[in-house]
Amino acid sequence: MEVINDGREEERKVTLVRLLLVLTLSSATIGIIFFIRRFLAAHLAPAWRYYLWFFVLGALFLPFLPFKRFGMAEPISMHKMTGHNAVNHSILSGPSNTGWMNDFGSSVTRMDVSLLDRLINGIWISGLVIGILAVSFTLWKLMKLVRSAHPIRDEGINELFGHCKVQLSIRKKIKLKQSSSVTSPFIFGLFQTYLILPATVEKEGVTRELKHVLLHELHHYKSRHVHWNYLFLLARILHWFNPLVWHAWKEMRLDREIACDAAVMKSLNDVEENLDYGRTILYYAEKSKQLRLDQFIHPIISSKSHLKQRILYIAAGGFPAKKRIRKSVAILIILGLVVTIQVPAFRAAAFPDDQYHIQGKDVEEEDLSDFLKGDSSSFVLYSMQKDKYYVHNIEQSAQRVSPNSTYKIYSALTALEEGIIRPGATNRNWDGNNYEYGTWNQNQDLQSAMRNSVTWYFQDLDQQVGKQQIQKLLAEYHYGNEDISGGMRDFWLESSLRISPFEQVELLRNFYRNEFGAAPENIKEVKASLMLAQKHGAVLYGKTGTGIVNGKAANGWFIGFVETNSDTYFFATNLRDGNATGSKAAEITLRILKEKQIYQ
Repeated sequence: MEVINDGREEERKVTLVRLLLVLTLSSATIGIIFFIRRFLAAHLAPAWRYYLWFFVLGALFLPFLPFKRFGMAEPISMHKMTGHNAVNHSILSGPSNTGWMNDFGSSVTRMDVSLLDRLINGIWISGLVIGILAVSFTLWKLMKLVRSAHPIRDEGINELFGHCKVQLSIRKKIKLKQSSSVTSPFIFGLFQTYLILPATVEKEGVTRELKHVLLHELHHYKSRHVHWNYLFLLARILHWFNPLVWHAWKEMRLDREIACDAAVMKSLNDVEENLDYGRTILYYAEKSKQLRLDQFIHPIISSKSHLKQRILYIAAGGFPAKKRIRKSVAILIILGLVVTIQVPAFRAAAFPDDQYHIQGKDVEEEDLSDFLKGDSSSFVLYSMQKDKYYVHNIEQSAQRVSPNSTYKIYSALTALEEGIIRPGATNRNWDGNNYEYGTWNQNQDLQSAMRNSVTWYFQDLDQQVGKQQIQKLLAEYHYGNEDISGGMRDFWLESSLRISPFEQVELLRNFYRNEFGAAPENIKEVKASLMLAQKHGAVLYGKTGTGIVNGKAANGWFIGFVETNSDTYFFATNLRDGNATGSKAAEITLRILKEKQIYQ
């Protein structure tokens, strides 16, 4: 039993497959960071240890990048064809009089995970909304606190603040305020930056502790920690379902504080004052209450476990040697490669149903919406004389889907090429099984098997040709994704083999021209089995295909070509909206061909 899904929907939402991929790759990246921090910490300078988390940030945003499909190499002109003359009446007398238009599809059972996908998507969006609301509320409270804070009036404190800014070469205006609502200093703001001090600071006046605090918060600003914090916070909201991301968020904050501590110690450049700086952190930790708003701010205090690690680092003192910095750079380069190699995986997840790359073709896009309803139906027509394609729904015409019974054209050609059957000797004995269609329960030749789309006939041919040879010939034909991993009997029945309408037309043209290098008599034999009707000097060849999944027609094909006195036209119609059957696709195709005066 296979999992099926709608590729168009998967592009737009979180699905089971994408969720598992995101969890696996993001967790793997975080795991690598934890490994480096645990076993290679001695080789990393504090700032570079913090920089490790930017690779996690990249990995977390990677699934949400707007990956582009490779599309047309040149502009496409637009043309609208109306079908008012064809929509209101049928040009056919009815399927009973046109045997090849009957649907002979075999229903297959597949596990449909679309409901599970919708549930997962709904849960993810709900968590996302809750996260955004919670963060917005916290941000509102923080902005309210900042607005209620009062400017610092003490000249000595303002002078010290200005001196610290000059020392760190900070020119931008930062508003220095005080608030009775805080007990620990913090810096905040995306566009306008505020440094908020406890209200007691003016009573205490200029102290060594105040200098340490100002340097600490200003180093956060200079290192852009304030601004990058918003992106880290957004990544946490997007990946709210991954507990490793929450743990990574906490560890990132520790590494950010240690990097800031290292920068302050470098500014102080004095062993004793560095120790005093550590005492300052302990001083504020002792009298401060942890703010619930600290996801947005950068207070000098930390949790107990993080505080211990910071104090141990400060007590150790010293600065990294150049050799350690070189090792840090090497580690970051390796991490960059780890994140980069994830790009193809996420791009593949974005487009799970292979997309054919239409390049270097003369293509004119037409609007045939009067004939083809819905976003998933497509039509491709190729004029051999003009060497030009006319396409309705360019995106879906390049979308690969199961070929179903249209594959039987190439199953027959392969069997002829391998000598399993021969021109004029294509008979196969009925195996005695009672099939759902009466016309299948008898001996068949290629003509009858193609006309009645006798599945067992072509499955028998494939079995005798063998998997290896089928794989080889599909590769030579360039048949869609060339994937027969779905099993020898069913790979073309809503399974692994997929092909786009555009490729169907190209393949038919190559078949017609015998660009496969097949024996001419074999091409002639298959072509004869595809002939459906002739009218007014035009001969119609074609094959329908219907994909029935869990009893529902989900994929209707009609492909073929029309020989006229002046040109040969190749076409492919694919339906995946509503009543998606081969007979419906054939009916619509004939209406379009009539409107275009190709086959009337």
